[in-house]
Order: sequence, then structure tokens, then C-alpha cells
Amino acid sequence: MAKIWLYGAVTFVIALVVGGIAVALVTGRGGTELLPSDSPEGAVQRYLLAMKDEEYREAYDYLSSDLQRECSYDYFLKGASYTEIGEGQVTLESVRTVDGRTQVKVRITVFEPGGPLGASEYSYDWTFHLKLEEGQWRLVSMPEMPWPVPCPPY
Repeated sequence: MAKIWLYGAVTFVIALVVGGIAVALVTGRGGTELLPSDSPEGAVQRYLLAMKDEEYREAYDYLSSDLQRECSYDYFLKGASYTEIGEGQVTLESVRTVDGRTQVKVRITVFEPGGPLGASEYSYDWTFHLKLEEGQWRLVSMPEMPWPVPCPPY
């Protein structure tokens, strides 16, 4: 019986360590280190942080000049007010570069307390497409999201 408790405790500690390693890009500025600002994944992280913090001008500045021409700041602002990036975890899944464009895939895990069966969680993937523009990584399209987006996906 004591071995079962020991195995349970070891499993719990391992789960905590693994969970800590898979820490989010966005769970909060206090506990999450920022990725390098000159990397595609760093640009995505900062875009998501700006959206979460409702710093919409900063988020808009992460859009490429082509996307900004297609999506004015006013349009972005209207859509952004309906976009909620709340409590959850964003995990970097992959970074892939092809023909000067980079794909950054993240997994969003949302935790919802309460409900008839207790707490629930669900996950979905977002894929961001970026290009290097004037020395900065910029979004060239908006990911398709399960709620209204600041700009239409392109």
C-alpha cells in the first residue's frame, strides 16, 4: 500500500515538472520569459500578449504592411473588442520556414471552471504565417479562430 502512495507521489511530481516545461507563451508576463523579439515565435508571443492585455495598437503593429492595408486599424479595433484571450495556456508546437515565410503553430488550451460536470478544458491549434519585413517579423495572415477575429483570415 505504501508503494502505491509513493508511485502516486512520484507520478504527481513528474506531471508537475512536465507541465512546467510545457509552460505557455502567454500565461502571464510574471512567470513566462519572453522569447527573442527578433524571432517569429517571439513576434507571435508578443502579438498574443498585446491582444490579451488589450493593447490593440501594439498588436496591430505586428501585422504586415499588406495586411494593414487590407485591414484598417478601425476595423481591427472593432473585431479585437470581441476577441478574448483569457486564462489558458499557449504552447509553442512548431516553427517552420519555407520560401522566406515562417509558420508558427501554437496550441491554445482553455480552462473553464464550473459547469454541470465540474471544470473542463479544451484545446485548439492556431497557425500564424509571418514574413520578415524591414527587419521585423510580421503577421501576413490572421489565424482562423473559434470566435470573431479582428480581421478576416487571408
